[in-house]
Amino acid sequence: MKIKLLVCLTALLAVAATNEVVKQFEPLKAKLTVKVLDESGQPFPNVDVQIGFEDPTTRRNVYVKGKTDTDGLFSGEGVCDGIMAGGIQKDGYYWSGFPFKITGTEDNHWLPWNPTCVTVLRPIGKPIALYARKVRTDIPILGKPCGYDLEAADWVTPYGKGLKKDLVFTIQTKEVKGAGVFDAQGELTFADSFDGLQDANPVTMYSVFKWERLAPEIGYNSKLKLQNTWWENLGQKPIRSFKNMDKEWEGYFFRVRTVEQDGKIVSAHYGKIRGGIEIEPRETPTCTIAFTYYFNPTPNDRNLEWDTTKNVFGNLPFLETPRDP
Repeated sequence: MKIKLLVCLTALLAVAATNEVVKQFEPLKAKLTVKVLDESGQPFPNVDVQIGFEDPTTRRNVYVKGKTDTDGLFSGEGVCDGIMAGGIQKDGYYWSGFPFKITGTEDNHWLPWNPTCVTVLRPIGKPIALYARKVRTDIPILGKPCGYDLEAADWVTPYGKGLKKDLVFTIQTKEVKGAGVFDAQGELTFADSFDGLQDANPVTMYSVFKWERLAPEIGYNSKLKLQNTWWENLGQKPIRSFKNMDKEWEGYFFRVRTVEQDGKIVSAHYGKIRGGIEIEPRETPTCTIAFTYYFNPTPNDRNLEWDTTKNVFGNLPFLETPRDP
């Protein structure tokens, strides 16, 4: 697991700054201090920290390793070409990275010199087995609601073997005029009036586990607009209802299969969607929908902290398996 997490370092912590800096590739000194906090905001001592400085000759990271002091601080210094990476780990806690960005140079070192980079180390709570899957599938038909069953991982009959309309996708507009010129618009709705979804704000951007552990009890919305449009007159900035193409973290909590009695919820299933919901117009009869979801099969259990070794789907193909809890 540690090896897999370290592979993610560059994606989480790549710190090349401006294009001008990246092009220089000059071996200069860099120094930074990492400050580790616990979830209550208190300094976290005795935590393993490593800071990697990319060697400009070998293109490999040279790591400075150590532990945080009583104030939760650890400093590292090395020569690099403006690229650094690093991570924090401790038994019983989720791996975390930390923020850093090069802004320029001065004399023989990178700027800022020795900034304090703050990160939060989150304890592993009570991870459980969930249905977890990356979905990439064509919507069966345009202009009509298409239900998707999260347990069956399939469209609802007559388009598939699904039975429950957990998520209902409707694509009203789909037009492709050529490479990079397209328009797709639709919406995600729900079969039951108390079902819905809401934005999930990250607890911290730099931990491998960014979510609140429990899905909220209230605040769910019954509709989400879906769009992916890129006309020539828009220049190089498409209109999208999802952020994941820009490498921004995006997530939703959802509630489905809700049963209410006298206006009160007596039963519901909870889950989360990571990375947004992407619709891709293609030169095919319909278009592609892509999203990653986690679904708790136990009614009224709002725990969505996933044990990555316990996928209710079993052993999925690599491209269909989520990596993060």
